[in-house]
Amino acid sequence: MEQLYTLDKYLITEQVFNVLGIDVIVTDSIIVEALQSLPEHKRDIILLSYFLELSDREIGYKLNMLRSTVQYQRTRTLQQIKTFMGGGIYGQQDKK
Repeated sequence: MEQLYTLDKYLITEQVFNVLGIDVIVTDSIIVEALQSLPEHKRDIILLSYFLELSDREIGYKLNMLRSTVQYQRTRTLQQIKTFMGGGIYGQQDKK
């Protein structure tokens, strides 16, 4: 299917994060800001988990951490990102 169409990316801003020698390109400016607000070790866990699709065990092996520590850091970091983004999707407060 990729041969049948092209996608123009004129106004898309890209940010490249390097984690363990691998470049990860993020194009959503809000996610870029959230990732930039994190300490490098926490950002690495998020990038490895959600952008490179590694398991907690694989991340632990690569970062020399226990799987449970990776899981805890990933969960806490996601909470930080949610807070940074205003508690909801793209800065909108969750209303319950």
